[in-house]
Amino acid sequence: MPSYALLGATGATGSSVLRHLLYSGSSSDLTVNVLVRSKSKLLAAFPSLDKPRPSVTSSIPTIRIFEGDSTNPDVLCAVLQDASLVFMCVAQNGSPMGTTLVQNTAAALIEARRRQAQPRGELTVIQLRSASLNPVLAVQVPRFVHRVVCFCLAAGYADLRRACVLYEAAATEGLLQYVLVDPPTLHDARGTQTTGYRLIDTTDMKDKENQRQAICLSYADLGVAMCEIASRADELHGQGVGVTATGPVRQTWAVLAGFLLEGGLGHLDYRYGRENVVVLGVCILLLLGGLLYSIKA
Repeated sequence: MPSYALLGATGATGSSVLRHLLYSGSSSDLTVNVLVRSKSKLLAAFPSLDKPRPSVTSSIPTIRIFEGDSTNPDVLCAVLQDASLVFMCVAQNGSPMGTTLVQNTAAALIEARRRQAQPRGELTVIQLRSASLNPVLAVQVPRFVHRVVCFCLAAGYADLRRACVLYEAAATEGLLQYVLVDPPTLHDARGTQTTGYRLIDTTDMKDKENQRQAICLSYADLGVAMCEIASRADELHGQGVGVTATGPVRQTWAVLAGFLLEGGLGHLDYRYGRENVVVLGVCILLLLGGLLYSIKA
């Protein structure tokens, strides 16, 4: 009987993965160990998890809920018990300077693997990353736009990079395997309707046409894509796999703009100091005001 672990099941990505595992109808013999910080929040989003499993013949997988911190190796030892694959969907909104959540979770997971009794079964980590960190996909975005996004989300991207370095070292050590999932901008966090997606092989340098990535993808389609990647993990170990939409996406740019603005201001504050940032902002406003006044005059 296969067993998965899912970290971050109450977030937009994790809940999309869990929803597909629960309702796709192809996971009857599957056990999913779900780690969340708040069990009540998970049950509010998925009330059916609080009810008895229908029957032995049900197509719904067996769900085991663990409550705790993803950076605690003791908790992860229990969550990873018998698991052959981990969906790593732990993240936080925005990109606050100094964030280390993803790399700390990676370090705790690797420590938990070291503590597991020998012989260990093989474990594959499906780590959500970003197309901005995949050279093949990032080059498709206008350079100025890419630089602005990387500046605004610098802290979150640095956290992801460090986590990936840890996974690479752990794979070399033989502790685990990993696959990196690189979506474009993600939209419609509360949506549940899928409209279609396609995986992108970023290792085939001759097939440029099929490496093209749309700029938007829904969380719902990302969840399904991550489940497909899980089913094909053996052929994708060590790769960065792109995901692109093939259908319409309900776009929520206002939410993303808020995250970019918050991250950008935080990065400016960190590099130049809040007072200097405020002075610069006032100068820009005065300059724009002067230009508008001169145009009207």
